[in-house]
Amino acid sequence: MHTPFATVRKAGRSRWARRALPGAALALTAALALSACGDSGSGKDASGRTKVTVRTDVFYTGATLPLIVGVEKGIYAKHGLNVTLNPGKGSATTLQTVANGSDDIGYADAGALVQAVGKHMPVQMVAGMVQKSPLAIFARKDSGIRTAKDLAGKTAGFTAGSAAETVFPAYANAAGLNPDSVKFNKVDVPTRDSLFVQGKTQFTFGLLNVTEPNMKVKCNCDLTVLPYASSGLDVLSSGIVTSKKFADHDGAALRKFLTATAEAVNTTSTDPDGAVESFFKYVKTTSLSKEVVKQQWLASEGLLTTDRTKGQPFGCTSADDWKSTIQVMEQHGGVDAGKVTPADAASNAFLSGCSDALGGK
Repeated sequence: MHTPFATVRKAGRSRWARRALPGAALALTAALALSACGDSGSGKDASGRTKVTVRTDVFYTGATLPLIVGVEKGIYAKHGLNVTLNPGKGSATTLQTVANGSDDIGYADAGALVQAVGKHMPVQMVAGMVQKSPLAIFARKDSGIRTAKDLAGKTAGFTAGSAAETVFPAYANAAGLNPDSVKFNKVDVPTRDSLFVQGKTQFTFGLLNVTEPNMKVKCNCDLTVLPYASSGLDVLSSGIVTSKKFADHDGAALRKFLTATAEAVNTTSTDPDGAVESFFKYVKTTSLSKEVVKQQWLASEGLLTTDRTKGQPFGCTSADDWKSTIQVMEQHGGVDAGKVTPADAASNAFLSGCSDALGGK
């Protein structure tokens, strides 16, 4: 049954809002470090292609496979773009480098974007990519955890600023669990996952499309999976973001990039094995196996649209999906109520055939 966000209790807002903010606060330092190595600028290369710098949210995974395919198979080049693709250090940091012009385009989390816009950062999502929320909790089947209520008294690693942790109170309240009944160890993402694999925590946070395929290999165990969406939470996941400045001044390049990305998504879906080969030609260092990357993409492919955008062209996002996402971030992400609107957070203006005219001109 769908649970309207208006009925989700606000218990623990201040505690959880405080937890969500340090990750965003630390992003500035990391962003400055990344900006030093960025080479943003919409100049031309020797072949006359427009130079575009793109940064993912974190390290490369199957979720961002089409971006790698677009570069490695020359799809962006065919559309007149010279794309430099680099890994990020978290969505909050990627949004910073996009906002300050170190990168032209990024791939980032919708919740982190709402937080950034709430702080007057001039960024927007211009295309949803993995739209349907993959946020989930993972536990071993022999842990006794079957439902959200079974998490009471259990321990997990907690990463401030991570999307799954930020939205956890909304999931817990919707599922009938007091979020304060869970015990947390504050760690980074690799340590969080490592603690779970070693059996030092009873559950962990993550993404259906990225964490689950990898965790099955790492822990060599049967998993119980508790998707946030099963409690009726309508929160958007990740997509293509850019700055208002780049959208205004380099709109033609942005349109080309989104058109080429749509082609790269189709190429990846048509030949996932070939796409995985492109991944390992481009990514020289990774702990992921070919099978894990493939499974990450196949899981991501099923999340490319929400129920509201199903059947629409690549990238189109829904104003109602943004309303739900914004409300969760107001309740649990430190965003002031009424400060961010769907039109502030997103634009469909550089896409064609979308039902909602977000940012339409």
